[in-house]
Order: sequence, then C-alpha cells, then structure tokens
Amino acid sequence: MNSELAISIDYNKERTNPAQIFEAMGLYINAYRDLCQVLANSVELKADFEFQLNGIEKGSIISKLSRLRNGVDDFFEQSFYKSGMALFDELSDECQTESEEDVEGLAVTLENRLADEMPGNLVAPHVDRQGLAFVLNKFSLANKKMQSGETVEVFTSEADKPHSINTSWSFTGDAAKMFLGKTEIFEGRDKLFAMIQVNEGNSVWTFKSPATQQKFPAKITHKEWLERYQGGLIPAIGPFDMLDAELSYVIYTPPEGKGRVQIRNAKINNVLGVLRGGNSDKQNVLGL
Repeated sequence: MNSELAISIDYNKERTNPAQIFEAMGLYINAYRDLCQVLANSVELKADFEFQLNGIEKGSIISKLSRLRNGVDDFFEQSFYKSGMALFDELSDECQTESEEDVEGLAVTLENRLADEMPGNLVAPHVDRQGLAFVLNKFSLANKKMQSGETVEVFTSEADKPHSINTSWSFTGDAAKMFLGKTEIFEGRDKLFAMIQVNEGNSVWTFKSPATQQKFPAKITHKEWLERYQGGLIPAIGPFDMLDAELSYVIYTPPEGKGRVQIRNAKINNVLGVLRGGNSDKQNVLGL
C-alpha cells in the first residue's frame, strides 16, 4: 500500500486574498514532487515521480497525496518523504539560503540521509545541485504567499509527528545561474584522516586529505572491509591513524568569485590498509 503524504496549512480565518492559500498549496505540492524527483534521480531511479490527490480536509486545509505507481516502490517513496522532512528540519532555524555553498550543504545532508536509508548494494546518492536550487526556489515562492501567524506542516501516514515548514525562510539565490562551473572526475589513491567519531552503523564517514587539504564525506563501498571493521575484526581507527585507500570523486570548480572548489559524490572503493600514526603528524596536517 502506498505511503500517504499530507500537507497541512493552518490559515488565518477571514484572511485577505484567500486565493493565495490555494496557490501556496499548489506550490508546496509541486515543490515536494520535484524534490522527490531530484532524489529519485540521485539514486539513478528511472521513473517520473507524480502525485495523485486522495482527499482534502477542512478546518486547516490538508491535501492528502500518494505517488502514482510508475516505477517508484514503497521503500523509495518513504525514503524520499523522510529525506524531504530532514530538509525542512535543516531549514527550521534559517532565515535564507542564497549561495552555492548553502545549497551544497543541504545537498550533502540529503545525500547522507539517503545513504543511511538505502541498501548497501545501491548506487551512492548524488543530488543534482542546480535541480535542488530550483526546488528550494519553489518552496520559497510558496512561503511568500503565507501570512504572519499561518503555519504549514508535512507528515506521512507512518510518521510519529508532523514536520513544520519554516515559512519565514526564503531562497534568495538565482537557481538558473548556480552551479555553472566545471566538473572533473578523480580516480586514484590517497591517505585520509577520519575527521569525526566513526559511526559504525553508517557507511558514510567524513575524511580530510593532507594532500589536497580538502574535507569531504565519502561512502565506503568496500563492503567486505566495512563489515570486518564494524564487526571488530579490525582495530578501531584512532584520531591519528590514516586510511590508505583507492577512491573516486567529482571535483566541482565554481566560476570565479562564486565559492570554493568542492569534492562531491566521494566513494572509498578499496581500503588498502590503516596506517597507525603519531600525534605530531596529524597536528601538523590539521594546523593544531
């Protein structure tokens, strides 16, 4: 059975320009649809994501939606809904999103969330940054139609609680002019420090390369090594140890003045070993 997504608008009674409520609802529905499509594309799912309307409730306006059966199964549908709600949570304390770096941070959050949800044998998620920027712009247009005191919530039939959309947040960038830089593929070998406490339930870790001075998240696709590490067969990686690995990633270089070089869609394809190091080496690398 399809998971059901509900969008609820609690509007001011006797508000002026009531048509804006219905315009906002349409924008929220289309923005969520487009977000789910971006997420479907990120895992190379060949399907068009579309909603069908199951019903509308009065009081607050609540639109109940489910996706059409067009190649997106229930597992992916629920994963996309959860990731969308994680995006709203990420924006809950933000006033605006305006730069490529802002969008990049949100894209990485979505990729990590999806990676946690996806089976290990699937492709590592890679979110289209410009596509995400257009989605954010659509959510922002919907927010602009809301008045002070009105609230918007999103929830599913499986969720314990609704997630609020921060209607004060806005997207102030120009999506059409974002992410027009150049990309290139790196495939090779590097020695990496693990920058955070390793979460043994998660195949996405954060690393820093002394060679490039870049910090980036990477999915460990070398499943045999990861299972041995998580099973305690390989001693824990300490703060001064390095992972010797073969990896691949996309290097994105933005246009001049539009931000910094970014590493995206990084994968640890083959762990060759763990180099157990001393404190001084890492202190020098990290500038401590």
